[in-house]
Amino acid sequence: MAKPELLGRIKAQITIDDKTESVFVRNLVLRDSEVFEVLSDQEESERVEFVKRALKVGVIALRDVFVAEKIDYVKREFESLCYDLDKVFKRELGKEGMKGELDKVFGDNGELKNCLERLFGSEGKLAKDLLDMNNKNSPIGQLRETIESYFVGKDSEVYSMLDPNAKDSPISRLRQEILEKLQGIEKTIEIYLAKKEEIEKAPKKGFIFEDDLEEALVRLSKPFGDLVERTGTKKGKLGNLKGDFVITLNDPTTEGQSLKIVVEAKADKSVRLTMKSLVGELRDAIQNREANFAIAVTKTVISDSIGCFHEIEGNKIICVFEDNRLPLEVAYRIARTYVLMRNRRSLETTIDAERICGVISKIANDLKTVRGIKANLTSIGKTADTITVDIKSLEKNIRDSLNELQDILSQKTRN
Repeated sequence: MAKPELLGRIKAQITIDDKTESVFVRNLVLRDSEVFEVLSDQEESERVEFVKRALKVGVIALRDVFVAEKIDYVKREFESLCYDLDKVFKRELGKEGMKGELDKVFGDNGELKNCLERLFGSEGKLAKDLLDMNNKNSPIGQLRETIESYFVGKDSEVYSMLDPNAKDSPISRLRQEILEKLQGIEKTIEIYLAKKEEIEKAPKKGFIFEDDLEEALVRLSKPFGDLVERTGTKKGKLGNLKGDFVITLNDPTTEGQSLKIVVEAKADKSVRLTMKSLVGELRDAIQNREANFAIAVTKTVISDSIGCFHEIEGNKIICVFEDNRLPLEVAYRIARTYVLMRNRRSLETTIDAERICGVISKIANDLKTVRGIKANLTSIGKTADTITVDIKSLEKNIRDSLNELQDILSQKTRN
């Protein structure tokens, strides 16, 4: 790139290409503090596009200014012409100028008015021959007769077109199409209501919740390559259906082991869920699916003591399926960490279990804080914006801590 002092000596060139309608600007240097300040604020990668837009806006604005100046010039010249003509007319035709001569022709008693009155007046020739509606031979009379044939009486064209009971009339066809559409809509609504009633009554109504849960589990496990399998309709080792999902972990440190997390979905409001009943089901699910860890996912918080996340017996977690799926993400990542930490066979690696427990404790506390803030939004003396920032900050801290667990598992330290 040429130095600034050299660019100042090179003559700027602007070339116009008529074929491509392109403008080429070369060696143009602007020494303007305002332009420099504005361009300095732009990102370097965005400056070229910014200058293009600025040049286009400026050119269009200047064009409009030139047009306005030309219009003002024409207006001034025309006003000057009118003034000069007025002077000439007054000088040649008297004080009233053209007014006196024009009144003779166009005035109230002028020749033009008298002539028009003789032709178009109430007694004029044209008024009788052309504009008399009662005269069937006049154009207006014929037009009236034609319009009446279309609009007046039951035998008129328009009446037959607007009769919904007349066969093949446009309104009749439209009426039939509307009725057919309404019947189709009615049938669709009946099918929907029947399906809804069937879902509400059937014992499989929890499948809708399980569909959403499966989608969330697949999304959470995808970065690790873990396999999510829906097993709610397949009998396990104990011969029952305990355990709706089985997640098989994918990790090089397992050395061929089949490490699994079983997930139990609980969305049926007709069954009262308790800590004792959930723990019992999770124990059965672990045995039935031969898993290493179990997670129970409820649709809503079932009690204040359990909250949105509760760890129990070292290999079980109860969490809630909230809108942002954060409690489920925490449960899955912590369960995965525990399973890998306890089943790593390599003697060449050690894991800082104390550090992992500390991070997990921090995650649980942050998650509890988030739930506390959301539960008490109406009584907290903060603005909504401040509360939103606090929640998002805590959620970011939780996900950072989850990533820290993965980093700890990935570290290799010689004994």
